[in-house]
Amino acid sequence: MKRNISYFMAASLLLATPSYSFGDGSERSTNATRIVEYARGYLNTEYNFGGRLTKNNPGLDCLGLLFLAYSKATKTSWLGLSVNPSQLVKSKKLGEPVKGLEGILCKEVDVSRLEEGDVIYLLSRIALNDRSLVKINGVDYWPWHVILYSNKKRNLSLEANPVLGVVELDFDEILKSNEAIFVTRIQ
Repeated sequence: MKRNISYFMAASLLLATPSYSFGDGSERSTNATRIVEYARGYLNTEYNFGGRLTKNNPGLDCLGLLFLAYSKATKTSWLGLSVNPSQLVKSKKLGEPVKGLEGILCKEVDVSRLEEGDVIYLLSRIALNDRSLVKINGVDYWPWHVILYSNKKRNLSLEANPVLGVVELDFDEILKSNEAIFVTRIQ
């Protein structure tokens, strides 16, 4: 019995550490790590535009997935987060823009620069009901979808997909089917 107690005490100490090692010598903040973990908890949840897993807004959309995972990880309310990506990026509440990835064409992305927990705005030249997020080569780009980079080793991202619901997909496939991205990093 004493051996079991020691095992559980050791496990508790490991779970209480302030940051996680990813085996490659790098460490990320607990917030970024926890956001990914909480977002994975929503896998297979049905997609619903405006969804926040409430009675009036069932299911999840892309911002709902991010907001709820962020809220659980940071123990703060998601209600203070803007649904307009340009304001969300400007507020830096979901991280600082990543130098070199703050508006880049998908064909130029070096995925080795991404970290687990990075927030990735998928961009299009189609104007939406928000300010453009960035100019790339003199062309305005607007965010149309947001995803979370979730697994560096397997190059995966989490998203609330309108057809598939909440899924974890190969990020290379995301890059092939989009024009550009803008990345922020939660510390």
